[in-house]
Amino acid sequence: MSVFTPWAPSMAPRLWLFDALYYGWFVLLAWALVETAIAWRRWRERGERSIAWCVALIAVVGCAWIYERTEFGMQTKVRFSDTALRRSASLPYETPRHRAGHFLIDTVREPITGQPWLWLGRPYGGGTGTQRALVLVRGSGVEGGSAPLHPGGSYGFRHIAGEWWLAEMR
Repeated sequence: MSVFTPWAPSMAPRLWLFDALYYGWFVLLAWALVETAIAWRRWRERGERSIAWCVALIAVVGCAWIYERTEFGMQTKVRFSDTALRRSASLPYETPRHRAGHFLIDTVREPITGQPWLWLGRPYGGGTGTQRALVLVRGSGVEGGSAPLHPGGSYGFRHIAGEWWLAEMR
């Protein structure tokens, strides 16, 4: 959810922003429920005007869901965050938790030389991780290029965008 945070000039973590956003979603959800109840009541009374509110609410919730939960959303986030992700990929091994574009990176590792793995984290949960990593494979930018080398363990790989692949533990 870092797309909603201020773009800071430094790589210093601002985890309090992520926590504020996480709990702020509950406030927004309550507000949306109240607005929906008001719109429903008006729709029963007047009809047309309230339909616009309901359509707008459904559109906003639908776009947010698509952005956070679909392949298209992941590809979009990676494309918009490419510069920040590449900067994170060049950081030293075991770099502490930090923000990189639209992602929160728990740690940077390089199990295979030349293929940095950026382990994705959650804004809450104390660095428990998501069991997913973005892997930079230089030279694989062409669709159908070579997948990352397998460091052992059970990982599944999917091409996301450009030279970025998503590794998921199975």
